[in-house]
Amino acid sequence: MTKIKYFLLSLIILIVLGIGTLEYFVTRDQSTKTRANYNSQTKYVYRQIDYFSYKGKDGKNALEILKNKTKVEQNSTGLVVSINGRMAYSAKKEYWSFYVNGKTAEVGPADYNTKNGDLIEWKIEKY
Repeated sequence: MTKIKYFLLSLIILIVLGIGTLEYFVTRDQSTKTRANYNSQTKYVYRQIDYFSYKGKDGKNALEILKNKTKVEQNSTGLVVSINGRMAYSAKKEYWSFYVNGKTAEVGPADYNTKNGDLIEWKIEKY
């Protein structure tokens, strides 16, 4: 083979190796980003466990809507102690706080008749 053929063959091999190496690092970088996104998404989901919200509906009370939207547990006094399987732990001094339009509700959820557009929120808080 002539020098030109060796040169072209070497150049082709270098290009193929370069593309393979580049593909490896790009794929590895995307894998890392995917894991990072998954981890940040997991953190977001974790935070959402301590919070639940929905819109009010004319003629329905806040507790009724909550029970229609998710799994709810109440204690013997009627206090909401678990939403979506997230228990408010008294040992950690936690409770589910009930808000209407950004303000702490002045009545219990069974006594609050919602209106269309009301923002109903439940948040884990500590006492």
